[in-house]
Parts: sequence; structure tokens; C-alpha cells
Amino acid sequence: MTDPQVLPQAPAGTPADSSAGETLRRQREALGLSVSEVANSLKLNPRQVEALESGRFDQLPGAAFTRGFLRNYARLLKIDPAPLLAGLQASVTSETVELSPASNAQGDMPQVGRGRFRRSVIPGVLAALALFGIVVAGWYYDTQRKKVADELIASAPAPVGEAAGMPPAAGAPTQEGGAGKTPDVAPAAADPAVAQGTPTAVPLPVPVKVDEPAPAPAPAAAVGGKDRLVFDFAQDAWIEVKDKNGKAVITKLGKAGSREEFEVSPPVAVVIGNARSVKLERNGQPVDFGLTGKMTIARLKFE
Repeated sequence: MTDPQVLPQAPAGTPADSSAGETLRRQREALGLSVSEVANSLKLNPRQVEALESGRFDQLPGAAFTRGFLRNYARLLKIDPAPLLAGLQASVTSETVELSPASNAQGDMPQVGRGRFRRSVIPGVLAALALFGIVVAGWYYDTQRKKVADELIASAPAPVGEAAGMPPAAGAPTQEGGAGKTPDVAPAAADPAVAQGTPTAVPLPVPVKVDEPAPAPAPAAAVGGKDRLVFDFAQDAWIEVKDKNGKAVITKLGKAGSREEFEVSPPVAVVIGNARSVKLERNGQPVDFGLTGKMTIARLKFE
């Protein structure tokens, strides 16, 4: 790259620069005003007023401010600001003007917005990571809860009804040939003598031994020292059965409309949540929970 081409620059402090300031200084002195008074009137610093009078415009904020300061200063001194501004314009145009573009040989061209883009991405990445963590935590919680429910269901004893495949007890009545069935007795044939009105001896019927009917089965009672508990759930409710050592042998969540049957060895303690929507039978007999007021949990003991 070639060196920048510049136009000739007028040296600082030339008459072109100081002529406007000299005019202002002479007029100020003619009016008997001090630098501090002028600075106070123009709301400027005394050093800025001295820079205007000495033509040191490079000490002022910029060309636009310098023109404004000169215009206001001239109006304060009751002189025409146009010649002063014309002299200032000629001084400004004689400054260095670069004709060639800036070279990028010494470093990389800054990329506007690159850092801002990176900073704006960080909150989005953090939010995505937080959302991913929430999803993973929810999945883990649901998995653990389902695992606990499956373990509770697996630990519950099989209902009594599942043993329906056991053979019937000996001597129990059956549908075919069961006890209590009375044998049929054929009616006696009609006697011709009786039909003609002749009296004849009527044979006495031979007594037939009839088997006595089997007694009606009593209500279901404890079998083998165990109680049969039947729960009917009108709504979802929890049940828990503990043995004499206080160990939970049954923990079950009964679903609405379901029926659960268990065999337990007394003594046991039974706790039923939402008990007002549950019916319990022990060995075929309904059990009264004895709930009063707003009680919803029943606590029972079976000896």
C-alpha cells in the first residue's frame, strides 16, 4: 500500500487562523470586557475564549463547535460573524485530507456485532440446558414412581379367587348324583278290580329309604387359621395390613370399581384410606368401620 496522499497543510498559528481571533480580541478590549466576563456571558471556559482569540482552534471540541463559539462571540461584541466564519472555513479546508483508503495491512478488520452475537447466544444455550435438565428430572421421577407401584403390586398376596382350580372337598355335594337327591318312585299300576268297584285289599307301600339332605353351608369362616378379607372400592383408596409384629404384609391402591380379596393370619391391623368409599367383608360378614364426623381413615384390628 502507498502512503496516504494529503494536501498541503497550513502551519498552526498562521494569520488565516489568528485573524478572526485577533478581531475578536481587539473588539473585546475596545468594549472594556475581560476574558472572564465574555466566558461567563457565553457559558464557556476562559481557556476556550483564549483559544478563540489566539486562533488555537485545535484545542476546541470540533469544527462545528468552533463555528458556533465564533458566531456567538461576534454577536456578543456586536460585529458581523460572516467574515470570521469565512476565515475559519478557509483554515479548516487547509487541514490534512486523506485521498487513499485506510490500509488493513497492520491488523484484522473489526467485525461489527460478532461479540454481541456471541453474548446473545449464551442465555439461549443456558435456557436450553435448563429445559433439558427439567425434562430428564421429570422422566426419572415418573420412572421411579412407576417402579415403586409395580413393586407394591408384586408384593401383594394373590386373591383367594385365583385358587379356584383346587379340587372340591371330599363329601361336598355335586350337580350329578349329589347327596339329598330323592329317588323317583314309580306309581302303582291301576287295579282292575278297583276300577269295577270290587273291594280288594290295598297293598301297603314299601318304605323307601331317603337320604337326608346335606346341611346348608355356614357362612365362610377362617380356613386354616386365616381370615378372608374382601374389599370393594367405590373410589380409589389405599389399604395397608400389618401383622402382629407391625410388618406390612399388604399395601395396595384399590382402583374405583374393583374388588380385592386377601387371606391373612390374625392378629392383624388394617388401615383404610378414603374409607367411606370402601366396603369390607371378613369371612363373609360385613365390617363396620365406626367412622364418625369427618373421619376418612379407618383403623381396625382383627384378633
